Amino acid sequence: MDIDLKRLRGDMKRLKAARVASPIGKIKTGATEIIRSNFDELERLHREDGATWTEIASGLAAQGVTQGKGQPLTGRRLTALMHNIRTRAEKLKGKAIVRDRTQILPERSQKDGRTARKTVSLSPEMNRPLGGSVPDQTISEDEIRRTELAKHAHLLGKR
Repeated sequence: MDIDLKRLRGDMKRLKAARVASPIGKIKTGATEIIRSNFDELERLHREDGATWTEIASGLAAQGVTQGKGQPLTGRRLTALMHNIRTRAEKLKGKAIVRDRTQILPERSQKDGRTARKTVSLSPEMNRPLGGSVPDQTISEDEIRRTELAKHAHLLGKR
């Protein structure tokens, strides 16, 4: 099946324009950015000065911080924004720690400066052939049973 690349490009351009024009993900009132940039101070006001979230929200609303379609910021919305910002910061911090752990590990290098490759091999017990036979020969299940029985025959007594 052939596709019309010219039409595909046009469709993609149209869909991209619709996505860019969409309100999803765009800054609406700027309240989140204001709270994010003053997060520590708002926390301090709440914890150290004893201000309630409703009082802080009223003070922010008096300075023009709005939510939604120009409505004044409420204590409930401020609490939600603070929680979201805190959660996002913790998530990013966790990712940074994981990223740092991978960068902390030093690379082993060879004498010529190239990075050494780590090779994996079987232990000696796994490398030895069963029953002392040649490795390329196939051993039947019956032979394996007899070999194991012979190893423990002294425990079983006479037959």
